[in-house]
Amino acid sequence: MSNIFQLCSPVWLQRGLRATVLTIACAVAAPAMVQAQGVTATLDNAASTERLIAEFGSWIGNPHDADQLVTTLRSGRPTATVGAASLEPATGPLGYGEVRLALKLAQGALAQQGVTAPNAAQLQAALHGGVLLTPQGEQRMDGVLPQKAQGTAWATMAGRYGLTTEDLLPPAGKPVVVKRAAESSAKAKANGKTKAKSGAKAKTSAKGKAKGQAKAAGKKAVKKTAKPASKAKSAPAKKKAAKH
Repeated sequence: MSNIFQLCSPVWLQRGLRATVLTIACAVAAPAMVQAQGVTATLDNAASTERLIAEFGSWIGNPHDADQLVTTLRSGRPTATVGAASLEPATGPLGYGEVRLALKLAQGALAQQGVTAPNAAQLQAALHGGVLLTPQGEQRMDGVLPQKAQGTAWATMAGRYGLTTEDLLPPAGKPVVVKRAAESSAKAKANGKTKAKSGAKAKTSAKGKAKGQAKAAGKKAVKKTAKPASKAKSAPAKKKAAKH
């Protein structure tokens, strides 16, 4: 049937039908691909948010407020009615790494003023700028986000707030990760030893084969040289028989 179709239908019609089938296939497959990518992106975003909440949740106050603040900094849109999450960031939307740096610098700015457990107003002043109320009195804060929006580098702000580059690094991994790394290195060493042993065995077997081949070649050479000698000895015997 397909042969009849190819013979009877014009080439342009065949190409048109093939293009239509390809378009339908792409239209069917595309939503599934987009949905899979969307699910993966959502899972990655959720994991990153959870890590930030775990690191700064107790300092901000509670996981719910930390979640709102992270969402506000990530989206660039307010998610609360009061506090730091109620204001639009001057920087616009930030990446997860930038959100962490902003919170870390705000933490350092407040610690410099003797505030280690900030309330909503103090956290807002550290991030967005404003008047900070401390036990020592009022202190004007420039705000981490406005400074960043004006082009100030993260490292420059860290120096202002008494933080080092090491202070800005993410928290160290769990001990389990270190154990797994040690186990993998031990396995790699064991594999290396096994490969070395197998290599040595292969070399030994190769040498044995080479010796065997050399011996066999020597025997063949001896046999070939021995045959002409026997023929030479039999020639005089034939001559004597002819004389008699």
